[in-house]
Amino acid sequence: MSTIEKTAAPAVPISKALVSNGFLFISGQIGSAGGQLVTSSFEDEVKQVFANIKTILDEHQLTFGHIVSVNVYLTDMRYFDQLNEVYQTYFTDRFPTRTCLAVAGLPKQARVELTTIAELKHI
Repeated sequence: MSTIEKTAAPAVPISKALVSNGFLFISGQIGSAGGQLVTSSFEDEVKQVFANIKTILDEHQLTFGHIVSVNVYLTDMRYFDQLNEVYQTYFTDRFPTRTCLAVAGLPKQARVELTTIAELKHI
């Protein structure tokens, strides 16, 4: 098992990403950039979440096509349709499995958080 160390260290005691048994497990990503949450719009917040995931994927020479599973956490299910509009622009070959849950709150008052699992080899 190895950790990815190129992105900024998380502010909490977690690994931002771990490689294990042929998969890259990426910890929950919120829409923060430079330590600040993107609050201009929900769409911009979601795009920043994907930008953060892409940074970690790039460090391992992977793409969104390698992602096999996504967990989505929303503070309000009214954001579900907006999430899906942005989400489908990042997955073009196939959609990964996905779970979407409503939660009472997220770090930094984020409205959305995604955890992902990527396969190290593309199928």
